[in-house]
Amino acid sequence: MKKSLLYIAMIAVLFSCRKDETVGPELRDIFGDFEVIQPLTVNQTNVDFETGQSIEFSAQLSIRTDRTIHINGLESGARKEITGRDRDVNGAVARWRGDITFAPLFQAEECEIFMTFADYPDTLFAENVTVDQIKPQAEVTVLVSDFATPAGWGTFAEAAAVNQHIDGTYFVQDPQVEPPSFIEVGGGEGTGHWRMTHNNQSNVFICGINYLSGSIEGATGPHLELGTTNPENVYMNMLIHGFGDGNTRFSVGLQEDDNLDGSYDRFTEGTYNTEILVNWVGWKVVSIPLSDFNLSTVGGFGNIDGTGQQDIDRIVSMEFLLLAAEGSTGFVGYGLDYVNFTQFTPWNP
Repeated sequence: MKKSLLYIAMIAVLFSCRKDETVGPELRDIFGDFEVIQPLTVNQTNVDFETGQSIEFSAQLSIRTDRTIHINGLESGARKEITGRDRDVNGAVARWRGDITFAPLFQAEECEIFMTFADYPDTLFAENVTVDQIKPQAEVTVLVSDFATPAGWGTFAEAAAVNQHIDGTYFVQDPQVEPPSFIEVGGGEGTGHWRMTHNNQSNVFICGINYLSGSIEGATGPHLELGTTNPENVYMNMLIHGFGDGNTRFSVGLQEDDNLDGSYDRFTEGTYNTEILVNWVGWKVVSIPLSDFNLSTVGGFGNIDGTGQQDIDRIVSMEFLLLAAEGSTGFVGYGLDYVNFTQFTPWNP
């Protein structure tokens, strides 16, 4: 009897220690063959984004693998990409509400839809979808600039690094040599944009532009008016055009007027900045929460914060830099358009 009770107790302990969830990737995702069990489909072929409709995608794969659903506007050239890693693709993980990943914006138009995979050459096509009504314009808290006028912008550069000029309605800082796809770069939104390019000879810093907060249309003072002092609740958004060179670095700094005298002093007041590698081609939506900005670490360039904290209600100017990857040479450059701020959620045009 005692042996039986001991045996039952041991079995109970073994079952109580068993994990119900698998830790890490399942073996079939590592060693299994890739197969398409159900093709890529859409829930409807006409959509009215204005009334809140959306497109749901469905497919079933034999294993989990990195995949991208591509939606391309056949007239506008707008592009949306939905990435994931799922065996069962459905509306919970793959849904389109009319927004873009790469500008320009979608029009009322027909769109092609297909899915590609990072590790497999297969391409799955779905039926084309026709947009009957486009998505309503995304709400913006503060529009810094759509680059339609030159008000508020100033430029600076390494000596003889660039030829700075305004070309029609386009703001341009370009070297004497022609960069890749020079003629093909139109504005991401509207008619104007700023472009900074250079045939780099191993410089890290190339050039930059600066914008005063008081130059924003409707500004009532010298500081950004974001409606909150919490950096976690505000996103800085913009369209950035990449040339696919792989060495371009984009840097943006928010310069604070810590002593509230209406101006920025780089030796006594803080700059909060962030940087990204521009490794894509075309106009892409970039959104960065202000809480991701960090105090500058460059001595004498905004690395001394007069208040000891990030003060987004004291931002008196913004600085955008063209940088090159350290040790790199050759072409670097990006385009900048429709710089804005939103509250609580990223800009989602």
